[in-house]
Order: sequence, then C-alpha cells, then structure tokens
Amino acid sequence: MKHDHIPAKQRGLTLWGLLMGGALLAFAALILMKLFPLYNESFKVHAAMKAVAGMPEIGQKGVQEIRGLIMRNFDVSDVDTITDNDLRNDLKVVGNPDGKGRIMTMTYERRGPLFGDLDIVLKFNESIAIPGLGIE
Repeated sequence: MKHDHIPAKQRGLTLWGLLMGGALLAFAALILMKLFPLYNESFKVHAAMKAVAGMPEIGQKGVQEIRGLIMRNFDVSDVDTITDNDLRNDLKVVGNPDGKGRIMTMTYERRGPLFGDLDIVLKFNESIAIPGLGIE
C-alpha cells in the first residue's frame, strides 16, 4: 500500500494557535474598552470648543465668558471630569499671531485605570481659532 498523497507539513490552526489568537483578540478588546471613554471625552471637548467658537459674536466675549460657555456645553455633553478649576488651568485664549481673532487652546491630560496599578495616560492639545476681535 503506497501513500502518494501525504502532505509534507500539517496545515491548519491548532488548538493552541486558536487559544493564543483568542487571547490576543481579548487583550486588544480590553485595551479598546479602557481607551474608549477617554477618547470619547476628548471628542466631546473638541465638539464643545468648536460649538463655542462658532457662536455669533464670540469675538466680543471675554475669557471668563468663554469659559462659562464651555462649561455649560460640557454640562450638556456630560463631560463631568473637567471642573471649573481645571478649565482655568487648561484653557487658554490668546491673540492670534496674525492679528485676526484669537486662538482657544485646551491642553490637558487624562488618566484611566488599565490593570491593577497600571494606568493609561493620554495627553490632549486642542486648538480652535475664534474669529473676531483680539480681546484677551
């Protein structure tokens, strides 16, 4: 009895390969689930800044009024991790170097738990131009 059709190597996925692939996929899903709330907050912050920058007559408003509008927008968007004090430290409104309007910049850091003592730290730097006068 001659076996002419025996493959030189075994092909296919073994049980160990399947388990390792599943573990890798589960780890990636866990990381994504931990990162999603942090990035979602960043999108909400950017949307709030964009909404405030697009308001009529925003160019005539002072920095305190702009901060108040951003905080109100944060309340509507359910951004509850940024407080008034954080906004005072993180939000800067400065004159545009070209002399037309101002630039609103928010630089902040968010930290979220990963595993045990291991944390994820994300740094964000959002900038949006505010049309109008260069009031500071």
